[in-house]
Amino acid sequence: MSDALVARPAPRCMLCGGEGRLLYDGLRDRLFSAPGEWSLRLCTDRGCGLMWLDPMPEEADIHKAYASYYTHVEAPARGGAMARLFAAAKRGYLANQFGYGEGVSIAERLAGLLPWLYPGRPAELDFSVMWLARGARGRLLDVGAGSGWLVAQMQALGWRAEGLDFDPAAVERARARARGLTMHCGALAEQRFPDASFDAIAMSHSIEHVHDPVAWLAEAYRILCPGGRLALATPNSASMLHRRFREHWFALDPPRHLQLFNRAALDTALRRAGFTRQRQFTSVRDADGAYLGSRAIRRRGRFDMTAPRPALARFVARMVQLREVARSARDPDAGEDLVALAVK
Repeated sequence: MSDALVARPAPRCMLCGGEGRLLYDGLRDRLFSAPGEWSLRLCTDRGCGLMWLDPMPEEADIHKAYASYYTHVEAPARGGAMARLFAAAKRGYLANQFGYGEGVSIAERLAGLLPWLYPGRPAELDFSVMWLARGARGRLLDVGAGSGWLVAQMQALGWRAEGLDFDPAAVERARARARGLTMHCGALAEQRFPDASFDAIAMSHSIEHVHDPVAWLAEAYRILCPGGRLALATPNSASMLHRRFREHWFALDPPRHLQLFNRAALDTALRRAGFTRQRQFTSVRDADGAYLGSRAIRRRGRFDMTAPRPALARFVARMVQLREVARSARDPDAGEDLVALAVK
């Protein structure tokens, strides 16, 4: 069987049908060496702004782009006193900010104030629960669960959490890493969940991987309970680092990222799927990682996501994240992540 991805031309915007102007050309996989050469188009409708791959990999072949994906590798666990302090600060922060206070001591709540000393850290901790508060707890589905880290975390916080991913290798690794983890494999619509099955749905950097994001969101709307919440994060095509690195921006990730959104495009997709009550904002979560990846791609043409980072590089990347924090104060589109919180 050939490793090449079968692809089809995609000259028009799937949201508005508008023409797509060529934005970047001759892109290759800079992260996991999937075969092929790709272009990115930008919708010419100023009220849209969707970006997409052209040619577009066929659905039957897209699995080949994930043959050596990072979700297949177990990240090393951190130990020592600093790791214990970070864990205590995280428990305290989540108790203070989101109400996950069961078993959290006064000392841990005080430690939960420490993340505010570094302005980028709260964004990372908010993301770790996908902005979902304790009061909403019930049945949760993480769509695009990958290694299952969010499923395990939310289950530990009292949710009846389940995960879904179309990548069988990622699903098997998630099941292996945590006994009792409920993981589904395949596309969302294939699961045939009954109407109003879930109190919350999380989509952490997954909507950019699907061919028809509107149909995907509409299925999420159908299986949410009335009043249920959708928490979605995706790369922000208007971010500070995309403006800086352009075709070298880490989050372009051809050929896995099929569609990339700005606020207008994501708003259109959500509304067409039925979500009329929503708010959007950007987050500086992982701006440091996006900087390291983008810089490596610009310098060397590729980036190894699993390689250790020198201390100086990590420091510089954190300073870039702080710069994005400052930029976000006057430019609400600066953050690397575009976040939407919607209610059915």
